[in-house]
Amino acid sequence: MEWLTNLFGNLTSGVIRLAVTVGILAAVYFFIVKPILHTTEKTVESTNKAVEHSFNQTTVDTKAIEAKVNKTIEEVNRQVQGQVRRSFHAAKANGNPEKLLHCIQRANGNVHRIERCSRRYQ
Repeated sequence: MEWLTNLFGNLTSGVIRLAVTVGILAAVYFFIVKPILHTTEKTVESTNKAVEHSFNQTTVDTKAIEAKVNKTIEEVNRQVQGQVRRSFHAAKANGNPEKLLHCIQRANGNVHRIERCSRRYQ
């Protein structure tokens, strides 16, 4: 009968140890791991929503941008043409329109070089 008491004592002791270990692991899961996973999931969801919202907000109206760029280019072309006409009139008055024309042709559309030509031959 004594061996039966030792067997149940050892068995009970092993079961209690196992139950305590499982309880500690369960407590660690429920009080540490699960809240961290829940917080991480919320953070990822809110980040995904924010990214989605920003992508939806940043739709670019390419036609409006293209129209503005074209308008700016047209204005610059008009200004350059006006400057070139004024320079030709000034060059005709001073007698060097051929040199001015040659300088403008070498400028290849560079506004700064055309401006320098018009200053030089006025």
